[in-house]
Amino acid sequence: MQRIWINLLCCSMLLLSGCQLTPHAQGLKSSHWPAQQYQRQDQVEVQWKDKSFSFLLYQQQQGQQLSLVALGLTGQPLFQLQFDGQQVKVQQRIDQMRLLPFEFVVRDLLFATYPQFAQLGQQSVRVQQTATQQQVFIAEKAVLAIRTQDNRIELDNLQVPYRMTLSPIENTLNGDQSEQGVQP
Repeated sequence: MQRIWINLLCCSMLLLSGCQLTPHAQGLKSSHWPAQQYQRQDQVEVQWKDKSFSFLLYQQQQGQQLSLVALGLTGQPLFQLQFDGQQVKVQQRIDQMRLLPFEFVVRDLLFATYPQFAQLGQQSVRVQQTATQQQVFIAEKAVLAIRTQDNRIELDNLQVPYRMTLSPIENTLNGDQSEQGVQP
């Protein structure tokens, strides 16, 4: 009987310590997350570990909920995420995407594409900017490099690490709006 209790205790400790080892993306939570209308569409190329893949990414915010939907180039749904200014919720994903660090992906996409994301009250965030590049520091450690050139954005996550290239595509989410970005 004592052996059963010891095994249960060891399993519980292992389970709890495993939950603590899951990395969280610092700089994602925003104390001033705006309620607004926002849309953006990009073709995204990702290089992560020894894998490379492309998808179409649709970002749409209504109120305080930002939805991110990724479709394969053939139209297959890859993942669907929700962000409310505090946390990323995975609504749906295919099995091949289960190891993708979604918190980091969302944080990095927001720093690269969301209007004024660096000024929305994230803790310990500093952005150093030049004409074509910005470096994001969290707790004085460089975590993200973003380069803008020729109508595309390249971002390098220095923590995970992975690289993404975003190329904007025509806004097809709403036929009467020709502009991408924040809607009045």
